[in-house]
Amino acid sequence: MSSFIGALMKQRKAAKKAEPDTSGRLKEIIEVLKKYNYDDGITPEITVNILQDLGPTFVKIGQIASQQSEYLPAEYCDALTKLRSKVAPMDLETVYAQIEKYLGRPVNELFKSFDDKPLGSASVAQVHKAELFDGTIVAVKVRRQGVVDTVARDFALIEKVLDKFVKGDKDGIDIKGLIVELEKTSKSELDFTNEANFLDRFYTNNLGREKITVPKCYRELTCEAVLTEDFVSGTDVSHTDYLDALSDDERERIAALLADNFATQVLTDGFYHADPHSGNVLIREPEPREEKEEPKAPAAEAAEGEEKAEGTEEEERRVPLPEHSIEWIDFGMMGTLSKQQRQTLLDMVTAMVMQNPYSLKTAALKIAVPQGEVNHGALLELCEGMCSQYSGADFGDFDLGDLLSTVMGGLSGANYKLDPFVTNLARGVIAMEGTLKAISPKVNILNFFMDKVSTGLGFNLDLEHPENMNPDIAIKLVELFQGLTESTTKSASALDMLEKGQLKARLDLAFEDKALGHVNRMVRYAVSGLIIFALIIGSCVLCAAPGVTIGNVTLTWLLPLIGIVGLIVSIILAICLVSKVKKGK
Repeated sequence: MSSFIGALMKQRKAAKKAEPDTSGRLKEIIEVLKKYNYDDGITPEITVNILQDLGPTFVKIGQIASQQSEYLPAEYCDALTKLRSKVAPMDLETVYAQIEKYLGRPVNELFKSFDDKPLGSASVAQVHKAELFDGTIVAVKVRRQGVVDTVARDFALIEKVLDKFVKGDKDGIDIKGLIVELEKTSKSELDFTNEANFLDRFYTNNLGREKITVPKCYRELTCEAVLTEDFVSGTDVSHTDYLDALSDDERERIAALLADNFATQVLTDGFYHADPHSGNVLIREPEPREEKEEPKAPAAEAAEGEEKAEGTEEEERRVPLPEHSIEWIDFGMMGTLSKQQRQTLLDMVTAMVMQNPYSLKTAALKIAVPQGEVNHGALLELCEGMCSQYSGADFGDFDLGDLLSTVMGGLSGANYKLDPFVTNLARGVIAMEGTLKAISPKVNILNFFMDKVSTGLGFNLDLEHPENMNPDIAIKLVELFQGLTESTTKSASALDMLEKGQLKARLDLAFEDKALGHVNRMVRYAVSGLIIFALIIGSCVLCAAPGVTIGNVTLTWLLPLIGIVGLIVSIILAICLVSKVKKGK
C-alpha cells in the first residue's frame, strides 16, 4: 500500500503544475489513505471507512458500487451498502437559488408554501416539503450546488491515477471497468430527469393496483436539478417498533402484497425497483371507512363466492389484502428486463427447483458468456452439482436469492462472465427478501414468482383463476410438461456435445471377469480342436499315399510312416485337450 501512496504523491506533484485544484484534492485523498493500516490488505471495512472519510462524492460512489456485483466480490458489495452520507444541509438561500436557476422562477411563484427545514440531506441532494397552490403536498428534491463539478473532478482524478499506475485487473477486480460503470451511473443519477422518467414509468405500471401507492412526478416543476413528486406519509419497514404493533396476520398480508407486487414488476412489467431495502418501502395507514366490515370465515367467503357471478380481486387472492397499503420511494436505481430475459429467468429458477441440469445448462448459456471455448460436458457436470445442492429440499425451503446466488457463483467460478441483468436482479431479490423477512418471515417470494410461472412458460395452468394456483401444484404440472420433452432436451444436448467432440461414449459389457475367462477358454479349445482335426485328416491322407521314389529306389513305407506318427501325435493332443476341458483350464 505504501507504494500506492508513493505513486499518488508523484501524481500530485505532476498535477500541481497543471491543475492546482486537482492537486489539492489529491493531497486530501493521500492524507486519508495514510490513516489506515494495510497489513491485511484493503478489507471491506477499511474500504467503507476510507470512502466515508473522503466525503459525500466518494460515499455516493461507494453506494453505487454496492450494486456492481459483476465487478466487486460479494463481501465488498455488502459492506458498501452500509455507507451513509453525513452531510450538512444547504442553507435555504442556496436551495432557493438552485430552484430559481433551474426552474426559471422564484420559489414563492412556484409553491404556495415551502418548508425551511429539509426532510433529509444527502451527498447529492436534499429534500424539502412544500405545498402547491391547489393544496397538494409535495416533496422537492434539490441538487447540491457544484456537486456535478465535484464528481467530474474526482472521477477525472481517479482515471488519471489509474491510467498511470494500474495495469490490468487487481485481485480479480476489473478496476477500470468498474470506474467507467460508476461514472456512467453517477452522471445518470445527477440528472434528475432520468429519475423522473423512471418514476413516470413505475407510476404508470402500478396505477390501479390496489393497496400499492407510487408518488406522482410533477413535470412542470422538475428538471435536471430539481425533482418534485407527491409527498409520502408512510412509515418505512426499518421501524421495528411500528411493525411490532401490528398483528401477525396483518404483517403476513402486507408482506404477501409486497412480494406479489415485486414479482409482478419483474415478470410482468419487466421494470422493477432495484433497491427495495427496508428504507425504500413504506407502510401506509389504512384509509378511514364509514363502516368497517368484520372479516368473514373462509367457509362464508366460499359460499358467497358461489352466489356471485364475478368475485372481487381481493376474494380471488390466495392471501387477502391487508388493511394497510404499500408506498414505494427512491427511484434512482431501477432494473429493466426484456421478455427473453424474463423467460430465461423463469427457465433457470424452474430448472433449479425441479433439479433438471439439462434445462439449467440451456438457461446458463443464455445468461453467461464463457471466457474461452465452451466445454459442454464440464458445464453439464457443473449444473448437476448446482442442482444437487437442493436435493431433497421442500419447495417452501427455497430462497430465490440463494438460487440465483448459487447459479452466479457456480458460473463465475467456472470462468463465465455473467450478464449484468442477472447480478442486478439477484441483488434486488436479496434486498427484497430481507425486507419481507423484516415484515413477516412466513412469506417466501419464490411462491409469488412461481404463481406466475404458467404465464411465463406460455400456457395456463388455471385458465379461470391462475393466481389461485397452489405453487406446489404448478411445479408438478410444469414438471409433467417438461418430462414429456426431457428426452428431446437431452438428445439435443448430447448431439450438440457430440458435434463439438465433447461427448465420450462408455460401453459397459454385461460380462463379469469370470464369464470373460470362460469365453476365452472356449475359443482356445475350439482353435486347438480344429488344429488336431486338421492334423488327423492330414495323417490319414499320408497313410493312404503311394511310395516315394528317390533316385532308382522306391520307398513305399515313408509317407505311411509319417502319417502314423501324425496320428499318434494327434491322439496325444486330443487326449490333452479333453483333459483340459474336463479340468476347466
